[in-house]
Amino acid sequence: MKKPLIFIVTLLILIYLSFLTIKPLFTAILSSFILAFVFYPFYSRLNRKVGNKDLCALLTILIVLLLIIIPTVFVTNALAKESIDLYHKVKDKDFLSVISKYFEPGLQQYIDGILNGAILYIVGLTSNFILAIPDIALSFFVTIFLTYYLLKESQTFIDTAKKYMPFKESVKGQILGRFGKITRAIVFGTIFTAILQGVLGGIGFALFSIPSPALWGFVMAVVSIIPLLGTAIVWFPAGIIQLAQQNYFSGIGILLFGALIVGTVDNILKPKLMGKRADVHPAIILIGILGGIKLLGFIGLVIGPLILATAAELVKIETRTRPEL
Repeated sequence: MKKPLIFIVTLLILIYLSFLTIKPLFTAILSSFILAFVFYPFYSRLNRKVGNKDLCALLTILIVLLLIIIPTVFVTNALAKESIDLYHKVKDKDFLSVISKYFEPGLQQYIDGILNGAILYIVGLTSNFILAIPDIALSFFVTIFLTYYLLKESQTFIDTAKKYMPFKESVKGQILGRFGKITRAIVFGTIFTAILQGVLGGIGFALFSIPSPALWGFVMAVVSIIPLLGTAIVWFPAGIIQLAQQNYFSGIGILLFGALIVGTVDNILKPKLMGKRADVHPAIILIGILGGIKLLGFIGLVIGPLILATAAELVKIETRTRPEL
C-alpha cells in the first residue's frame, strides 16, 4: 500500500472517530456559535473600550450566565411544582361531570378523553424536561466554555470563514451580512418574542387567578414559536373555561389580556424585530422549526430555520451574481 493511500485511510478513520467524539455534544457546539454571534456586538463594544480580549470575553460570559441561569432556576422550580399539582388535579378531577352540563352524552366520553390526554401529555413533556436537566447542565457547560473562546478569537474565526468561502471577495461580505441579519431575525424575532409572550402569558394567568401560570406560560412560549398556532391556543380556551365556570372576571380578564397584551407582542413587536431586511418567509420558519427540532432537538428551533433561510439566500445571491463567479 502506497504512503499517500495510507495517509488518506488514516485521515478518514480519524475524521470518522472525531465525528463520533463530538456527536453527543453537537447541539452544545451549535449553541455556542449562536450565543457567540448574538453577544458578539456587546463583546465588541466592550473590547473597544477596555482593550482586553480575555477580560471582555469573561465579562460577556458572566452576563450570559446571569441572563440564563437565574430565570432557568426560577422557571424550573415553578414548572416542577406546578406539574405535580396539575397532575394531581387531573387525576382527581371528574371532567365528565363538568362536560355533561354543556355537551350531548355521545360526545362527553370523547371530549373527556381528549382533555385528560392533552393535559397529561403537557405534564409529561414538562416532567421529561425537568428529568433531562443533568444532561442539559453538561451541554450548557460545554456551550459556555466554547462561547468564551469563540468570542475571544472571533476575528480569527471570521477571517477563516471568509478565506475558505467559495465565492469572490465582493460576494463574501454580502453573504456574511445576510447571514447576520437572518440569524438576528430568527433569534430575536422568534426566540426572544416567544420568551416574552410566555412571561406575559404566565403573568396574565397569575393576575386572573388561573391555576399553574408558570406551566401555561411555558406552553405559550413553546406554541408561540410555531407559525399559525400562537398563544391564543392556550389563553382563549382558558378564558372560555373560566366563563363556563361563571368566573366572569377571570374569563373576560384573560381574554382581554391575551388579545391586547400578549397578542400585541406577536402582531407588533415581532415584525419590528424580524424586520423587512431579514425577509424570512413564514413557510421557511415553520418547516425549519419542525425539521430542526426533529433533527437537533431544542436548538433546532434556531438552527433549522437558519439553515433553510441561509440556503435560500445563497441561491438568491448566486443567481444575482452568476456572471461574477
